[in-house]
Amino acid sequence: MKRKQIIVLGLVLVIIAVGILQYHSGGSGESGDLAGAGSYYTADGDENPEDIPGAAVYVKDDDNLDQALQVSKESDSGIYSGYFAEARLERDRARSRQKEELRSLAENGDTANAATLLAQEKLVGVINRCELETTLETLIKQRGFADALVYISDTDYIDVIVNASSLSSQQVAVISDIVVRHAQVPMENITVKNVN
Repeated sequence: MKRKQIIVLGLVLVIIAVGILQYHSGGSGESGDLAGAGSYYTADGDENPEDIPGAAVYVKDDDNLDQALQVSKESDSGIYSGYFAEARLERDRARSRQKEELRSLAENGDTANAATLLAQEKLVGVINRCELETTLETLIKQRGFADALVYISDTDYIDVIVNASSLSSQQVAVISDIVVRHAQVPMENITVKNVN
């Protein structure tokens, strides 16, 4: 029984990793030129990724992470606002810590132990919430919003924050409909806010 659970958990993690990679690559499914991976060139031949709007900046450790966020905030690209980038980063950090704690509990315990089974269930729940948050954000952005951030709590309360100067009742209804259909939660569990 333990082996089957490990295999299922492994497959779930692989599927999530593929989904995250697909989401971050823009969902295009096309491969790029790997010969120049990690290098950025401007029209005049200078290598400075901070000068290219929307360019990816590789970060090796947490010390450089704050510097990369500052570069992102100072960028004139308008692709991501500082608030949404920071909030998404904080949410992802918290989820990663939670996953690691649950993963260590689930892997180090006996499968007959109730605490180990509970840790495994919680880990699957966290993974499912992460996938659902990403899916909802993508669907909301497809409705014409510049950016969206979704938080799903352990108790199935969902907060949606969209990048908009104001929200009409029709826009709130569209966002709420997306959340209700995909998260299968009652309307009263959903809060929609705007940040500009």
